[in-house]
Amino acid sequence: MSGFILFAGEVAAMSGQRMASVWIAGAMLACDVDEAPRAVDDLDEVGARELEANGFRLNGTRFNGFRLNGFRLNGFRLDGDENSGNYVDLESFTLGQGGPVTHAWLAGSELRAKNGSGTVFGGAQLVGAVLSFGLVDNGDNVYRNRRLRIANVTRLAPGSEVWLYDLEVKDAVGVWQPLCDGPNGPTQAILVGAVWDPTTGSRVAAVSDAVTAACRDAAIGKCVEWGYHPWKLADYHQTCTRLVRADYCGDGIPHTTDNVMIHVVDEIGVQVPEPDASYAVEAEWDPNGATCLNAEHTRLPAPDIACVLPSCGEAFDSGGLIQTGVPAP
Repeated sequence: MSGFILFAGEVAAMSGQRMASVWIAGAMLACDVDEAPRAVDDLDEVGARELEANGFRLNGTRFNGFRLNGFRLNGFRLDGDENSGNYVDLESFTLGQGGPVTHAWLAGSELRAKNGSGTVFGGAQLVGAVLSFGLVDNGDNVYRNRRLRIANVTRLAPGSEVWLYDLEVKDAVGVWQPLCDGPNGPTQAILVGAVWDPTTGSRVAAVSDAVTAACRDAAIGKCVEWGYHPWKLADYHQTCTRLVRADYCGDGIPHTTDNVMIHVVDEIGVQVPEPDASYAVEAEWDPNGATCLNAEHTRLPAPDIACVLPSCGEAFDSGGLIQTGVPAP
């Protein structure tokens, strides 16, 4: 199949308290006019349905939405940089059945946890589990008694190795609210064993026990759904997060907008061309950005790009891992 990614990022706040230092702000994606692909608002229902049936999907502007990025399952620093005074303290991890978790880890995207007697819990057995944490903002403000609750756990599809978590958050006196609450409403998260730099979009060097709760309607999670599983295809997954934002130079600067139709294909068979898809090649990509670019087929007309990129020739001659295209004029 071929597809699009929804890319997300907004600064989150709980009970009016500023948490910009704890939540990653996202980058924007982009859309063409004239000979470029049309935004979904410009497509009638039949036209949009035909494009989706022919291997196209909608991109978006969200990187990862409401989330705790990079929380550590077995440590005290979940997110941010404690040297800068911005981080999260994990206070406890308690099973829904009662009793503390003594050790937790990810197996692919499945969260597993062990209690004091050595029993291992996973999948739907973790429904009701609660992680309690505190926020430290700029080293000055400390907010305690925040909680993250696993409300439900399902698989993406029967037999899938991708697990979906309905996660809810609350502060000391608030009510439970969805962790992933985007423009299309609440959705689940996929747990990914990596963290990302919010400015550059680069994957951060491995940190022990680090986990990102990646919202499904955002780039990190959507790339997992496409089949670029980071626990197996880390470079392809990172490449996917670049192309979603049209981050040509790999510097975190996007060149797209919401609801743009793009076609995606690779050489390893995760995303394959649809027989009836008619598209013009936009670019080829690796984890650092575009490896080639056809300026006449960008998602924005005449985008201001800081780097110089060669035009694309024969498919994948540029050394890219994934190719993107826009609907043919």
